[in-house]
Amino acid sequence: ALDLFKAGKSKVLIATDGVARGIDTNDISHVINYQTPQSVDSYLHRIGRTGRAGRQGVAYTFFDQLD
Repeated sequence: ALDLFKAGKSKVLIATDGVARGIDTNDISHVINYQTPQSVDSYLHRIGRTGRAGRQGVAYTFFDQLD
């Protein structure tokens, strides 16, 4: 799945924190956090996948009272 995403053959990738840290591509326009990251470091790694190399990016985070 990751190879297809990197090759541009898949437009969406659903990833865990472990996989998300290993994604190294400049073409990610959106990151959607379905769960709030457990640390600031994890949050920055997740949203840092957007807007690389001077590009614009958008990050959304969903949370509720339990997060």
